Amino acid sequence: MLSLLRLASFVVACLLLAGSSTEALKIISVNNGEVQGIWGKLEICPDGSAAIGYQTQNDQLDVPLHDKTALNSIRLFCNDTQSTNITSTLGDTGIWELRLNCPAGEALSSFRLRVEPYDSANSDNTAVNSIQFNCTDGSLLNYNGNTAGIWGEFSADQCETGICGLETLVQPLGGSLTDNTAVNDIVFICC
Repeated sequence: MLSLLRLASFVVACLLLAGSSTEALKIISVNNGEVQGIWGKLEICPDGSAAIGYQTQNDQLDVPLHDKTALNSIRLFCNDTQSTNITSTLGDTGIWELRLNCPAGEALSSFRLRVEPYDSANSDNTAVNSIQFNCTDGSLLNYNGNTAGIWGEFSADQCETGICGLETLVQPLGGSLTDNTAVNDIVFICC
């Protein structure tokens, strides 16, 4: 969950990115994210474009004594003429899964996270395991990702004209004696 201080700094960054516009950028979030790590840089699609698809980097290894990290990174694909992709912070392990796209003419509009809540008795916590998006037409983009944890609710707000930015909370690798979790939370901004 975002702290009030972190949310305030995110809002200020969004307002600075909006420049002289009097219209504030809308932030969407969920309430089941975890809290470990460092917030990465805010990345935004080029002006006038929105995210139309996504791809995740997942640690899928299920090997004894291997520290699982589940969702390591997320990449959004923008619909600008350069086909820009944005990532915020990249995790350290895992493979990039298949890209999923909204139907033609649609964009990502809301999301939910599958999260394994932190448990001090568990020696291998994973935090965010998977993500799902709704598109502006209501269709669901569902990559199964990792399966630990439970699905939270979809973001209370949605982006009517699409998502165009993201920022991720990622725990950097801390060594072999650390319970690494990679992505702990994500926030998106609306176009």
